[in-house]
Amino acid sequence: MVDLYEVLSDMMAAPAVTGFEEQRRKRIIEQYKKYCDSVSVDVIGNVIGTLGDGDRSVMFAGHYDQLGFMVTYVDEKGYAHFSRVGGWDPRVAYSTRVRIWVGDEPDSYVVGVIGTKAAHLTDAAEREKAVKWEEMRIDFGAKDAEEAEKMGVRIGCPVTPSPPLTRMGKGEGDLIMAPALDDVCAVGSFIVALDELSKDPPEGIKVHAVATVQEEVGLRGATVSGYNLNPWCAIAVDVTHAVAPGVEASRVGDVQLGKGPVIGLGANFTRALWEMMEEQAKTNGIPYQRKGVPSQSGTDAWALQVLRGGTISGLVSVPNRYMHSPNEVISLTDLENIGKLLAATIKALAKSDLKHTEEVYRKGS
Repeated sequence: MVDLYEVLSDMMAAPAVTGFEEQRRKRIIEQYKKYCDSVSVDVIGNVIGTLGDGDRSVMFAGHYDQLGFMVTYVDEKGYAHFSRVGGWDPRVAYSTRVRIWVGDEPDSYVVGVIGTKAAHLTDAAEREKAVKWEEMRIDFGAKDAEEAEKMGVRIGCPVTPSPPLTRMGKGEGDLIMAPALDDVCAVGSFIVALDELSKDPPEGIKVHAVATVQEEVGLRGATVSGYNLNPWCAIAVDVTHAVAPGVEASRVGDVQLGKGPVIGLGANFTRALWEMMEEQAKTNGIPYQRKGVPSQSGTDAWALQVLRGGTISGLVSVPNRYMHSPNEVISLTDLENIGKLLAATIKALAKSDLKHTEEVYRKGS
C-alpha cells in the first residue's frame, strides 16, 4: 500500500519553481521507477512514466511545477528584489519565510523572509490594503550586496516558501498542509493508480503518467507532452477550490474536503468519459463530487482536449483550501480515492469502444 504522506513529503522536500524543476524531477523519477516499465524526460522537463504496451494509450497529466519567486536584483543594503512566478496573491506573501535556492543540492539554499515596513509604521489607509509587490524585499541576513554575493544570492535565483508538509491538528490526521500542493499532489494520486495497475495491468491499454511542467505559466508541459504522446484518451488531475472560511458552498459548487474526487463536467471534457468515471466511482464504492465547468478549466485538460486532432478528455480534481498560498490544505483520503478512480477508469476504458470519430452516415448505404 502506498504511503501517500511519505511520497508527498519526499517530492515536496525538493523545489520546483516553474522553470527550475530539476530537484523535484529527480524524486519523481525515483517514485515512478518502482511501478513503471519505462521512465523518460522530454525536452521541456515533463516526466513520463509508462506502464503496459497496448494499442490504445491513456495519458494522466498533473503538473509538478510550483508557484514561487525569482530574484531580480540585490541592492546595496543586501536585500533581494524579486518577481512572482505564477499567480501569487499579495495578501499572503508578506512575512512568508522563504528559501532562496543558490544551487542544485537539497541543502543549497539561504533562508529569508519577505519583508516590508511593520504595521506600526504605516498610516491607517495603508493598513487597509495589501502590501504592493514593489514595496516588498527578501531579507536573508546579508549586510550588503558583497555579503549577498558571497552567500550565492544573485539575479535569477528561484525562491520557494519554506514551510514543510505537515499534518493538521493532532496525531495522524487526514488533512495535510503545505505550499504548492497545487499540483504535485496529483503525482501522488498517479502513484496510487500505478501501484494498483502494476499488479494487474489491463490488456490493450498503455498508460502514460505524465508529471507536467510549466502549467503555472500557461499549460506548456501538457501541450508538449500531449502532442508528442498523442494519446487516445487524456485525464488531467489538478486542484479545485473547496468550501473554506468566507467561501460559501454556492460559490464553489459545495466542493468539500474529505468527500471524494471532483469529476469535471462541461465543454472542456468528453461526456462519455465523465459518465464512465461517475459509474466507476459508484461501482467501486468511491465517494465523488461533481463540478460544472462551463468554459475552460484552466488546467492541463484545456490543452489536452484540442491537441492534434482532439482527444477524449477529462478532469478529476482534488478539493483544496487556501489555493496559491503558503499553506494549502487537502485530504489524503481524497487523494487516495483519486488514484483508485484513475485505476478503475483505466480498466473500464480497456473494455470500452469509445472512438474519436465515428461515421454516422454514408450516402448509398
